[in-house]
Amino acid sequence: MKKLFLILLLLLQFPTIFGNNQEEDPSSKKIIGTWYNSQNHSTKWVFTQDGKVYNYLNDAFKVMYRYTISHSCQNNSSDNVEYINLMDKDGNEFCFKINGINENKNGILSLINMSNMEPLLFVNSLNIKTGN
Repeated sequence: MKKLFLILLLLLQFPTIFGNNQEEDPSSKKIIGTWYNSQNHSTKWVFTQDGKVYNYLNDAFKVMYRYTISHSCQNNSSDNVEYINLMDKDGNEFCFKINGINENKNGILSLINMSNMEPLLFVNSLNIKTGN
């Protein structure tokens, strides 16, 4: 009877121990790469693993920001929402709500600029159509 109880207990722990491997990649991994503005493909943001994003216009470097992804940004906070915070070299911060990053591998980065509530759409391939 003790053995049966131990086996049952182990079986109940199995999903807890091994279930984390099946989770979706976090936003911090999904955002890595090159994203083109869906309205103007000459504007692109390149997110790197070391927490930097490089902004280009017509393939000319414009500015570099440090970025963080968390559940709070400036005066915004939510356990259910992720935000990306960009900080320039002068310490200016820019907050964006993340609507989605490559959901179902659709190649779309959807953000809302929290300073003016303007939606921003980026694509990770110039062949993706967003309906804009």
